[in-house]
Amino acid sequence: MKPRKVIFLALCLLLTAACSVTRSLRDGEYLLRKNKVQVNDPSFNASELSSYVSQKPNSYLFGINPLLSVYNWGGDGKTAFQRFFQNIGVKPVVYDPSLVEKSVHSIENHLQYTGYYGSQVESQVSVKGRKVFVTYYVALGKRYKISAIDYDIPQYGTLAEDFREDLPNSTVAVGQYIAESALEEEAERSAQALRNKGYYGFTKSFYAFEADTLSSDGTARLKMSIRDYALGDSPSAAQEHKKFTLGKVTVSHPEKLKIRPSVLENLNTLRPGQLYDEREINTAYTRLSSLGMLSGVNVNMVPSSDHEVDCNITLRNSRLQSLKADLEASVNSTGLFGISPQLNYSHKNIFHGGERLSIGLKGNFQFRPKDKVQSTDLSVTASIRFPKMVGLPNRLFTGPNIPSTDVSLAFVYQDRPEFRRTTFAGAFIY
Repeated sequence: MKPRKVIFLALCLLLTAACSVTRSLRDGEYLLRKNKVQVNDPSFNASELSSYVSQKPNSYLFGINPLLSVYNWGGDGKTAFQRFFQNIGVKPVVYDPSLVEKSVHSIENHLQYTGYYGSQVESQVSVKGRKVFVTYYVALGKRYKISAIDYDIPQYGTLAEDFREDLPNSTVAVGQYIAESALEEEAERSAQALRNKGYYGFTKSFYAFEADTLSSDGTARLKMSIRDYALGDSPSAAQEHKKFTLGKVTVSHPEKLKIRPSVLENLNTLRPGQLYDEREINTAYTRLSSLGMLSGVNVNMVPSSDHEVDCNITLRNSRLQSLKADLEASVNSTGLFGISPQLNYSHKNIFHGGERLSIGLKGNFQFRPKDKVQSTDLSVTASIRFPKMVGLPNRLFTGPNIPSTDVSLAFVYQDRPEFRRTTFAGAFIY
């Protein structure tokens, strides 16, 4: 069907559907047709505020947009009709005035969170027949550049020293615009850095920020503090931030999961007495998870004293063996029949060290009835993947990614009218 005919027929259906939709509205109900956000600063990307509008109309009302796309750029009329009828059944959005007020507050809160203080948002609702068009007018608030940063860090232990050692990595600096979003990101980053230095349980909730915006030049002096109590807690709950070391480190798994202790010892990089470092916790988790024989790894940290935390690692095994059989049959235009049986077997822990064994048998037999023309292909492949670098000590590989070694063998027999041959192949891959 030609695009012009598609559009003509679609428009007829569109008018019919549009009338039925408006007629289905109850008294006092209106169809939300369009939202628009206008910002008083043309350099600001207004589209980023659209996601904070609570109620949105259907994007492809009655399916006309995809149809116009097909008409303008060319395409399959059948596909256009499929899209049309998919979208024509989409339920229209009934205008809800309470969601407009909610959208106004959401936009204002977002602007303040991103550093536009005192922003004002007003809404205007236009009604045309039974349809509503909502426009949000945004007047951006004032922004403040950071003129100086003061730090208030407890002086006990090495907390202040560790904090200042990390300051060159800070994402908040003098000259930047102050914004709650940026301060929250910096608190998360700084807390992560301190957890990597032994401060178990340290989170961004221990940070507090104060900004003095009374300067005549429109800048702000920022104060960043670390408190001894978390946000929402009472100051009476204050406790000193201490460094932790690892206490007991245990690795447990179901009894039916047979695995050599030396394998787990090589994969697990955590040791008792080691300074708590969240990066090392994640490294051990990643290394153990890389074993294909496991369905899950759980690392649980439990404080055992005011300076030690025990690490309990639990492994869950997956189904270790699998057997898969396939049979394909075919015939081509010359009357040549083909049968292709295939059998695959795998074992994820063949030597109790996470070694993966794969064996495959495959055949391909082709023939023509009442004819001597025929061919036979047979292949046997076997491979083993070792979760280590065979021949090299494991202590050389301490990062999250463990090496692997693949050893494979293949036997292929082919008997065809034009030749007959047998081949062997092997590979040893790091």
